[in-house]
Amino acid sequence: MRESIEKDFEAGQGLIDVCRWAGVDGPGPLDRWISLELGRLNSGLVVETKSLTRLLGESDPACCTREGDLHPFDPQALARFASVLTREEADALRLPLTLRVRGDSDEAILTDELGAKALRAVEKFDQAFRFRDGRMAVPHSLAIDLVRRHGGVLQLGFG
Repeated sequence: MRESIEKDFEAGQGLIDVCRWAGVDGPGPLDRWISLELGRLNSGLVVETKSLTRLLGESDPACCTREGDLHPFDPQALARFASVLTREEADALRLPLTLRVRGDSDEAILTDELGAKALRAVEKFDQAFRFRDGRMAVPHSLAIDLVRRHGGVLQLGFG
């Protein structure tokens, strides 16, 4: 009897086939609900970024979010970032920078190399949090602190 039970649950046998046959491995109601909730969390993300130089030239620097609201920038925060970049880099840097947060990781990821360079210089990270393999990773707690302290220059994206 034990032999037949073990045989039924080998790879491709038993419950695994039943689940696939029943359509369990496709997107279900839970996946759709999670997608909807992530959309709600990300509704405040900026859709069109602006260069640091352009934002510095605006009297009330701001960008529009997905919902059409204004995402304001603190002029002092913009000046701090401009102080660590050359004119060409300030023209190339698009703000706000997005730190991506996923539920399966304890890190927030920044994929903008120039943004990572500016953030590291402003924060004086020195050897910590280097940009490697196309990304800079920081702990969630630090990411939240950075977003709070940098007056709109950083935003959190979920998913």
